[in-house]
Amino acid sequence: MEVLVTGGDTDLGRAVAAGFRDDGHRVVIGGARREDLEIAAKELDVDSIVFDNTDPASLEEARSQFPHHLDTLVNVPAPRFAPEDPRTFALADHAAAWRRALDATLVSAVLTVQIVGDHLRSGGSIVNVIPENVAIAQAREGSVDAAIKAALSDWTAGQAAHFGTRGITVNAIATGRSAEPSYDGLGTTPPAVSAEIARLALFLSTPAARHITGQTMHVSRGALANFG
Repeated sequence: MEVLVTGGDTDLGRAVAAGFRDDGHRVVIGGARREDLEIAAKELDVDSIVFDNTDPASLEEARSQFPHHLDTLVNVPAPRFAPEDPRTFALADHAAAWRRALDATLVSAVLTVQIVGDHLRSGGSIVNVIPENVAIAQAREGSVDAAIKAALSDWTAGQAAHFGTRGITVNAIATGRSAEPSYDGLGTTPPAVSAEIARLALFLSTPAARHITGQTMHVSRGALANFG
């Protein structure tokens, strides 16, 4: 199986890529930070493509390097800015913060699917990962995090209808209540969230998951994603 994982220059992207590689698939990772991406590619022994999937020009430049045929695309966001306290923001700061967050998590997925969607084989899969800080259940109402999760989930459902005509499933993965420090899950030694996401992404690409599409699935270590 041919797999493209974006955000390969992040810890989560590397974890997802490693999961597919260990299952015997051919993996290509992509990302904007060349040095981090090259280190990850060498450690994982996979191919890499340097591109910024928030930038249409960068994606167009990299177009010829993408695998001609893909079975699975995993969109892992790669924010390149540190969290800030919105209480200190001027109006221009609010605008810039929302645009950065939307570019890194939503626009990046939209543009990547736009440019490689035709490369996906019939029966393939697309998995959109909602970043941990966005996905936790209690994202503050009206916040950019809440807006991103809602937008990604809704867009995923719409893409499922579009790609379903070719037998391609489209789903999103988010973290749930288990991400909170006060909740330890059902197990005494729970796995890392990145490992859980990697396993679920792998499962969603298998024939056993062909009946699942248009869904936002929560990795919650046995806990409900929402309470009350």
